[in-house]
Amino acid sequence: MDQQQNRAAATRPPQPLPTPPARPPPAQTSDFLVGFLVVVGFIVIASSALFPTGPSYKYTLSILHQVPEGHVGVYWKGGALMKEITEPGFHLKLPLITHYEPVQVTLQTDQVRDIPCGTKGGVMINFGKIEVVNRLRKEYVYETLLNYGVHYDNTWIYDKIHHEINQFCSSHTLQQVYIDVFDQIDEKMKDALQGDCTRYAPGIEILSVRVTKPIIPESIRRNYEQMEEERTKVLISIERQKVVEKEAETKKKMAVSEAEKFATVSKIQMEQKLMEKDSARRQQEIENRMYTDRQKSLADAEFYRELKEAEANKLKLTPQYLELSFINAITQNTKIFFGDKVPNMILDQRLLGNFMQNVSRQGFPGIASLISLSTDWIVCGGLKMYLVESKGGAIACMLLALLFLGTWPAVLTLLERQGRLPQHTYLDYTLTNLLAAVIIAFTFGEIGKSTPEQPNFIAQLSQDNWPSVMFAMAGGVVLSLGNLSTQYAWAFVGLSVTEVITASITVVIGTTLNYFLDDKINRAEILFPGVGCFLIAVCLGSAVHSSNAADNKAKLEKLRKEAGFSSTVKETTGYEGLKDLENANGSTEKAKAGTADFLVELENRRAIKVFGKSTFIGLAITFFAGICFSLFSPAFNLATNDQWHTLKEGVPKLSVYTAFFYFSVSCFILALILNIIFLYRPVLDLPRSSFKAYLNDWNGRGWAFLAGFLCGFGNGLQFMGGQAAGYAAADAVQFSWHHQGTENDFAAVKFIVWRFEQLMA
Repeated sequence: MDQQQNRAAATRPPQPLPTPPARPPPAQTSDFLVGFLVVVGFIVIASSALFPTGPSYKYTLSILHQVPEGHVGVYWKGGALMKEITEPGFHLKLPLITHYEPVQVTLQTDQVRDIPCGTKGGVMINFGKIEVVNRLRKEYVYETLLNYGVHYDNTWIYDKIHHEINQFCSSHTLQQVYIDVFDQIDEKMKDALQGDCTRYAPGIEILSVRVTKPIIPESIRRNYEQMEEERTKVLISIERQKVVEKEAETKKKMAVSEAEKFATVSKIQMEQKLMEKDSARRQQEIENRMYTDRQKSLADAEFYRELKEAEANKLKLTPQYLELSFINAITQNTKIFFGDKVPNMILDQRLLGNFMQNVSRQGFPGIASLISLSTDWIVCGGLKMYLVESKGGAIACMLLALLFLGTWPAVLTLLERQGRLPQHTYLDYTLTNLLAAVIIAFTFGEIGKSTPEQPNFIAQLSQDNWPSVMFAMAGGVVLSLGNLSTQYAWAFVGLSVTEVITASITVVIGTTLNYFLDDKINRAEILFPGVGCFLIAVCLGSAVHSSNAADNKAKLEKLRKEAGFSSTVKETTGYEGLKDLENANGSTEKAKAGTADFLVELENRRAIKVFGKSTFIGLAITFFAGICFSLFSPAFNLATNDQWHTLKEGVPKLSVYTAFFYFSVSCFILALILNIIFLYRPVLDLPRSSFKAYLNDWNGRGWAFLAGFLCGFGNGLQFMGGQAAGYAAADAVQFSWHHQGTENDFAAVKFIVWRFEQLMA
């Protein structure tokens, strides 16, 4: 077709060239390429049909080919090896021109079969199969195939193994090849193959060689089997003889050992009995001599004492000594009785008045001063660590404790209502609370001389009393959590309701626990009816809180409707002085207590904002605080009385002052950690603060210090009284102050603060 077109073009007349000259039409080139491809495809199809198709032939004629996994593709163009190596997958090549072969680069096992060889003695043997595990490294594929072709393993494995086996057999006898060094052939063949491959074909890696047992002539094999059988019989007989000899020797040794053991034991037992008899005899002789000497000494001492007493009585029998003995007998009385029916005989001036005058007139003026000096000596000379042991002293301590413990909550509430952050107040409070415990420990706990039965505070710090210390510190932890919770509960529930609920829960749970820990020293018929009343007080206190919350909400709703007041209260910052917010007499326009205006004014000034918050938050905090308060007293009871017997034998129980010291230390540490956290991560939408801001906040710090002292001394006095009267009674009595004096005490504290501020101005 192309020739016809060329002839037609030659017969045509020449035509003028266009301007610009036109390019030759592209259709001719594309037609030529299509024709060429058709011809090539026809040739390939015809060749495939006419000639047998083997793998090599297929790799030459194929266009699209696949390199299997674990292989690489190697190509020859015109018979020349190309450096291009392809990875597994589908690839394209030119048929007939480019030849492709897959070459395995993973582990492969070549099996070399039927290897004849002659031993050093001339015996012909045959190795049926030798397996060679090898691998061709991918980076050496081109170099190896270039030097040794695709069938490189024929040169370096099949032929090489024949050569090495024959060399090995020619240098060893049949005995050595078949038996003695057969276990070494594998390693020798591997080392020989790998050595030559490393030197001449580094891409080939020999991993292991496994040589099977060679086939030897049948007659020789039977001889070997007979020899092995005889050798086995000999070995068995030798081993049997050894076993029999060993058993006989073992029995002999066992018999000798048993006899020696019995002889030794008998000898030891005999010597032991002789020693026991001799020791008993000597002990009896010593005891007899001791008894005789002791009785003789007692008789001599009694005789001497009677003799000297008779001489002394004869010398002391004077009127002056008799009068002095009478006075000393009176002054030794340390008990003081109160009441209308007390006989007038104890240090009564009416009894001693005439006698003292007669003594002075008779020439003994120093007797009167001797009586007063004797009284002072009773107070000072017999001084020891002070412990409350009488019921009257316990009641006095608990009354003072109630006064202190009922006052400090009002001080902290006043500071919070004046806008001081509770974190700042509590950090100041906990410092002086710990200081009060230290003062009590180093005063009451150090009075008098320390004894093993009653050690003082310093002595107990070094004793092994950690179980009791841990009980005391656990009590301090729950008390710190309770005090910290009530500080926030006062804002939501109010001082009166909070103290009633927490104190009632403390009495219900704490008194019950302490009653059993104190071994039931209090009268249950009096104690537990009161506990039931306190349980009712918890329910009534909760109802009062709900009623107050509903009343306040109604007042604020009414104020909002009347004056368009928004429920979002504008907050004021800073500390504006200690003013009477409870009665609203600190501002120019007085707001009557209990009115909506008073509630708004109080909300604006206080630190903890309660408007818009659920009423159940305050009750939840209050109940949590009450549970904490109910546990610290039983823990302190266990620390001082050790009812569970956790202390080691001989270790004295913790004194009240030592236990109170550890109690306050744990309370201080927990309060310090929590309030420093609350400075930077406050709760209940309080403003953020910092430690630097706390140090610079001196407004109300003195009152916070005072609250800490009151609480510290109050707790100390409560524990001192509880040690004598029982901690159950101490828990029950403390409710009376909280129930009756909270609001009155709050008003009194506000008046004292206001008056003190005027005096300082």
